[in-house]
Amino acid sequence: MNEINKQRLGLIPVLAEHAAAGHIGRTALMKYMYFLQVIRGVPLGYNFSMYSYGPFDSDVLADLSSGEMLNIVAVTPVEFVGGYGYRIRPGDRAEFAKREAAQLLTDHSDDVNWLFSVFGNLNSAELELTSTIVYVDREFAERKGRGSISDIAARVNEIKPHFAREKVRGFVEDLLRQDVLTSIPSVRGLRRAI
Repeated sequence: MNEINKQRLGLIPVLAEHAAAGHIGRTALMKYMYFLQVIRGVPLGYNFSMYSYGPFDSDVLADLSSGEMLNIVAVTPVEFVGGYGYRIRPGDRAEFAKREAAQLLTDHSDDVNWLFSVFGNLNSAELELTSTIVYVDREFAERKGRGSISDIAARVNEIKPHFAREKVRGFVEDLLRQDVLTSIPSVRGLRRAI
């Protein structure tokens, strides 16, 4: 196992521990890893691309599977109204994995705290939406340099038509206020960006 895998595996139980419920689901894990890497610059080495439920990299699920096999995390299926999901909790060897990733965890503890302060109360659908907004924002920044609230919201609605336009726009505005978006001028320029 290489160093990056050890760091990723040590991070998964930390994310589960930080969650208010003491566990996270697979969607939350995927989006949290995305946010940490893309917004906060945590060097996780994933290669996210747009997928049905927002930014995705199969390596996150491979790491989760490895973590489960190594008893770093415990993954149990759960049923809920309308479907099923997974509950990811620290496993018996979580502390060992965290020691192996100690430097990354120390260097980025503020990033993990920030992650939960901004995204910790969002449900799976809201994580799907916010991660898609961030993905679109980064595309705008890379391709065009600048975007507007309306540009970002319209593009997200093309990708995710099941979200109401008002809801998308509200989430874009909230992410802008929280200084998460890079293609839209800062909050001070909010009125001009509309």
